Amino acid sequence: MKPSLILLCTLLCAQSAFADTPAQTRVKEFKTLLRSFESMGTVVRGRDAYRPDVFARQAATLKADAGKPFASFPAGSQQNSRAKAEIWSQSARFKQEQATFLQRVDTLDAAARAKDMAAIRISYGAVAQSCKSCHDAFRAPVR
Repeated sequence: MKPSLILLCTLLCAQSAFADTPAQTRVKEFKTLLRSFESMGTVVRGRDAYRPDVFARQAATLKADAGKPFASFPAGSQQNSRAKAEIWSQSARFKQEQATFLQRVDTLDAAARAKDMAAIRISYGAVAQSCKSCHDAFRAPVR
């Protein structure tokens, strides 16, 4: 075998050995969402000043990233995660929770772009409720 081919095979094997599992990927992606969402929450709760342009950028980032974690729920990826089996056994309900979440994130983004703090507060609460609803149904408690 040529040295360059051996090197290529070695690099590919090393890369796959360090690749994240679906569970690790979705945890990272949900944490990214949480960082965006919580920074908006400090404004909604009055702990930080409302800067409309900054808030709108945060909402746009949340919207851009909101669907990413849901691609990391392939069948068989429950191991080493808090995902409940119901994600796969009740997939239609899980997909509905996902759709509701994405719609509510869109509504929050629209309120942020409109610079309407009253609508932002309502929309932020709706997104938080969507997270809670999905966690209650599909996420196991900390072990």
